[in-house]
Amino acid sequence: MRPEFKYEKEIVGTANARNRKQEQYRKIVSFLYETGNASIAEIVKHSKISQPLVASLVDDLLGFGVLLDNGIGESIGGRRPNLYCINSAYQYVVGVDINLHTLTIALFDLSNQLVSREEYKNFDLENSSVYTDKLVGKINDVLNEKHISASKVLAMGLSIPGLIDAKNGVSFTHLTFAEQGLGNYLTEKLGFSVVLDNDARMMALGEKAFGKAKGKKDVLCLNLSNRIGLGIILNEQLYSGKNGFAGEFGHILIDPEGEQCYCGKIGCLETLTSGEILVRNINEGIEKGQASFLRQRKDEGKSIDLREVVAAINTGDQFAIDQLNKMSDYLGKGLVTLIHLLNPEMIIIGGRLAQTGKYIVDPVRMALNKYAMDRISSETEVVCSDLIDDAALMGTLSNVMKEVLRIS
Repeated sequence: MRPEFKYEKEIVGTANARNRKQEQYRKIVSFLYETGNASIAEIVKHSKISQPLVASLVDDLLGFGVLLDNGIGESIGGRRPNLYCINSAYQYVVGVDINLHTLTIALFDLSNQLVSREEYKNFDLENSSVYTDKLVGKINDVLNEKHISASKVLAMGLSIPGLIDAKNGVSFTHLTFAEQGLGNYLTEKLGFSVVLDNDARMMALGEKAFGKAKGKKDVLCLNLSNRIGLGIILNEQLYSGKNGFAGEFGHILIDPEGEQCYCGKIGCLETLTSGEILVRNINEGIEKGQASFLRQRKDEGKSIDLREVVAAINTGDQFAIDQLNKMSDYLGKGLVTLIHLLNPEMIIIGGRLAQTGKYIVDPVRMALNKYAMDRISSETEVVCSDLIDDAALMGTLSNVMKEVLRIS
């Protein structure tokens, strides 16, 4: 079911009258969501609805509780106007970011403020109802801790790796066991709407709404964690392709004589560069006697994961840095194709490897200088995300509000 505000379910009348009223309310709520607060005159100018009708609609929304009186504004000639804003506690948005080995759950109010954030490590993604039962349990734990009932949840935004049909709420890669589709399955379990999409696209949406892609026209957003994802923003819009599968950057062909990828093809970029490949190469090097800060963990019988590798890189571990440099060269080769095709103004590196900062940006930039046409690549800025681990979470929030308010 498409997410709606609680008050929208209470609108009465014929279908046509209800839809017309709903659209009028939505124009006002959408404007206030984007601006923070506004007067009746400002709402009239934006919505192109008559002043008496706007005043009546605002009174209705105040009665529903979705709007609040926000004091008195500055005079622009005449009496100082009343200002109105969204009641941030009217309902809440749940954001869920599923990764291969971790789960992050966040709770946002309607002012986009983070109310709660919980990260669960070693929460391995499995294609089973057991996994979703545990997921639903964790979500309910977060809501119960804040004393928030299901009726107070506007919707849940879900970010998940793999091929996703966002329109129909279907995952084709992970959690595929639900015949009615993952979105409908979780909606039934939780009692509120679920909006889902691919993790890299959610990262791009988060960057567009709250991060470094805000105000930019053409941006590539790389999700570099255990695997590789790509979110594409073209002409200020999130690009998903015909079936919603655009952005499978990790599966472009780089080495025709290379290894078989988990997707079944040979020589994909992900067989040469990803968080998993980086961890694998470092483990193999240490086993062969390479000096590294990480050797102690190995000697103590502890596993080396991507978190440990990132920490080692940031403390100057030369072997780990060298392995990241080699990986970045392959990454740069893949990006050159995208730069020559799309001519983006910015590439944003997000995900776990973005935490290495200059250690990932500098070698990628060097690879672009080496392999790309200078006239094109010199105009492309390469940066790390400021949102880091929360880019996809912020994207799930933006995705929900887009669906609810019908905004671009």
